[in-house]
Amino acid sequence: MRKIGQSQTARFIFNCMTEKNIPILDSRLSLAASFVRDGAVVADVGTDHAYIPIYLLKTGKASAAIAADINEGPLERARINCSRYGVFEGITFCLADGLSTLPLSELCVSDIVICGMGGELIASIIDASDYVKNPAVRLILQPMSQVSRLREYLAGAGFSTVCGGMTKAQDKLYQCIVCRYDGTPRTLSPAALELGEENINAERTPIFIETLEALIKKTERAIDGRRLGGLDTASLEGLLSELYEIKGKSNDCN
Repeated sequence: MRKIGQSQTARFIFNCMTEKNIPILDSRLSLAASFVRDGAVVADVGTDHAYIPIYLLKTGKASAAIAADINEGPLERARINCSRYGVFEGITFCLADGLSTLPLSELCVSDIVICGMGGELIASIIDASDYVKNPAVRLILQPMSQVSRLREYLAGAGFSTVCGGMTKAQDKLYQCIVCRYDGTPRTLSPAALELGEENINAERTPIFIETLEALIKKTERAIDGRRLGGLDTASLEGLLSELYEIKGKSNDCN
């Protein structure tokens, strides 16, 4: 599996800054944009300012785009920005809750980007759409929280991970999951649900180590809290054991 880390994210930011009349993407949005395939027709769900589709059209990476949002306010900001950057004609604007009412088939959308939402909400959006079950469609997902819940849903629903990556923006760690439907349900280990097999099996990066260390500390605190409350800690201890094993392998690589 391919994994994109901070170095490629940095190149995306540099490109944004040096090209004329192109919005500057932070490392979080840059990571998501980097996974969109060349020539894609992309749908950006929860588009907000529409910076991802604008960037993709301005750089020629996407041939057309849908900018969708559940609220009219963000969608109006998206229209203003698209006009400002000269890509208004290349974008279809949709006031929509999720994917079900978007013209995905009509526009032959190939890549779907969903960022800025919790993992459970992203899972519910995917689960409500039949279009995503086309194996040629790529999902680029960047949950703000509940990443393990999202991975658990994807694995059980028959989505395979193509690649992924991690980054940090405004002192917060983010993961990006890139997947497609193949119809084969899977079961992931507790650590794989949290970190992703694509990241665990890839070359270790500083951002992976930081994410791993943060997860170990979080799990240790959760175990301590449950012990104080007289609650069972077996599942958390299993996760912690797996995380320490991954950490040991990471140290062996240094």
